Amino acid sequence: MPQLKIALEIANMIKDENIRGKEKIPTSEAFFRKAAQALSISEEEIGQYLKQLEETHYIFVINVVHADASLFVQEVKAYIFAEQSILNELKHYSESSLIQKYEATFYKRKSSFQIIRELKGREKEYNNTDLGRSLNEAIAIEDLSKMISTNGFEYTDSRKKEKLFKLYRERHNDDFDEESEEQQYQEFNKKKKDNTNSKWTKLTGQFSVEFLVRIHFRKYEFDIVKKLIMTGKITRLNDFVFIRNTLKSMEAKVEYDTILKYHLEQMIELRRIAQAKINIIRKSETMDSQA
Repeated sequence: MPQLKIALEIANMIKDENIRGKEKIPTSEAFFRKAAQALSISEEEIGQYLKQLEETHYIFVINVVHADASLFVQEVKAYIFAEQSILNELKHYSESSLIQKYEATFYKRKSSFQIIRELKGREKEYNNTDLGRSLNEAIAIEDLSKMISTNGFEYTDSRKKEKLFKLYRERHNDDFDEESEEQQYQEFNKKKKDNTNSKWTKLTGQFSVEFLVRIHFRKYEFDIVKKLIMTGKITRLNDFVFIRNTLKSMEAKVEYDTILKYHLEQMIELRRIAQAKINIIRKSETMDSQA
């Protein structure tokens, strides 16, 4: 597997853990082993790729346990995909975890703000404890959220991709084929979409467009539906109306569904595309009736 593709695969593994994982924030204790087994490479290589991803702003790396040789405590790092929406969700998660760990330790309940104000600067006292880990996560995520909100451009997909390609050109100049790697990058991101798209004609011969679109929406595959519209696979007015109305209904539920909230921008964009198609068809029908 090409090196760039491996790096992107690792980034997506972290992103998936942040969104859907049980623990939400993967740590070096288990992630190295899991990624090495999944990609059939060494844990040492996983470490190198993580450094590259951190350098190119694909991920954030935070210390949740600091090394302490006197107590034989090893350093533990945690990994977060560098995206504002993910940080927002993890902020709520880490604050809730901190409140629970504080209550379990001191048998009293305080807000995350009060706990951080009380314990910030005393992290060493709680190093390598459940409370200490949650405290380090909450403080780091709060700081990262502020940083990414004031310097958002450095963490856009296009900027991260540019930095990653530049790094590979500089470090692997002898065997780096930019055109080939660009193609691999696109294939990596579009493989699932292309497979679905190529089967579309056959599927619509057996099922309605509404039924198929509903399945994609259940899987949060808004990008696939967008591609089906933009490539002319979906053309009927009734289907565009169904897509628009369904998305409106889903947008109303984002406050109660964290995964839907993560996809809100895609949903809004797709709804606007569907509405534009509706407007075009209706205008054409009006002009035909007047002719």
